[in-house]
Amino acid sequence: MKLGVILGAIAGLALATILIVHFGWREIVDAAVAAGWQGLLAIIIINIVCLMLTASAWQMVILDPPRNLFFSCLWSRWLRESVGNLLALLPTAGELAGARELTFHGVRPGMAGASTVVDLTLELLSQIAFTLIGLVLLLTWYGGQELSFWLAVGIGVLICAAAAFILAQRKGLFSLLERLTEKIDVKWAWNDLPGGEGIHDSIQAIYRHHRRIFAGFTLHLISWVVGATEAWVALWYMGHPLAWADALILESAAFALRTATFIVPSRLGVQEGYYVVLGAMFGLTPDVALALSLMKRAREIVTGVPCLIIWQGVEARRLVKRSASRQ
Repeated sequence: MKLGVILGAIAGLALATILIVHFGWREIVDAAVAAGWQGLLAIIIINIVCLMLTASAWQMVILDPPRNLFFSCLWSRWLRESVGNLLALLPTAGELAGARELTFHGVRPGMAGASTVVDLTLELLSQIAFTLIGLVLLLTWYGGQELSFWLAVGIGVLICAAAAFILAQRKGLFSLLERLTEKIDVKWAWNDLPGGEGIHDSIQAIYRHHRRIFAGFTLHLISWVVGATEAWVALWYMGHPLAWADALILESAAFALRTATFIVPSRLGVQEGYYVVLGAMFGLTPDVALALSLMKRAREIVTGVPCLIIWQGVEARRLVKRSASRQ
């Protein structure tokens, strides 16, 4: 698995490098630099708003919440995205890190795992709705074009992924994993947790709260719409403005393709490629499209690196405490 991830990362980095060299690295850098620190700061603020919305969505599906749950979810969501964007050794590395972090803030381990699964499901379903909005806008205002194909493909992939994920939850996949951890004598087996409620039972309990599920779905959908503003603002600062609806259509396709290629570490090369293809449909030259991708990469680094540094400091402190308690 690690070898495949490493090879995928190398291949993606090579593809990104080829694209940048082919379309002119000076032009691409100039386009990105044109946005200045004001443009980078603007998209960072938009990302913070999205983090707050997604943290609220996660909070909605956690039953028996501890105090200050929102801030715990905000920190865990920040960590989840930072690990996913910058340390994507496994497709679910960020989700596992975020769920684990919740357990240190008073959320029962079974509920932490279950809420992560449900939150991922709602995020995926809301993304389908968001992509459908982009498709409707495209067909209504432009009568359909090549981008319609990409949106339809993205929707199809998302629907298949969501259906498979929901089916796995209903058919007891996580219950099977719980039993497996018991058989191989893993100490953190879900059924050995205090109270005896594992991740499977917690998932089913969450789904019985329909209002919480609807609220979580709605917050995620709002977050997707706000997130689309990131490209609109970045392009405006770069001096290549798009209509907001066009940016929403562009991002709905880009987000769908990004999700569909989740197996590629940090979407290296893939993200750059589909921005070149999709951007051309809205009159963006390859250098501008690649500059937009680089702006997003820069935002991920600026917001993600501090989070990872803080996380490692917290983990070191926990390790020292555990070592002291054993002496």
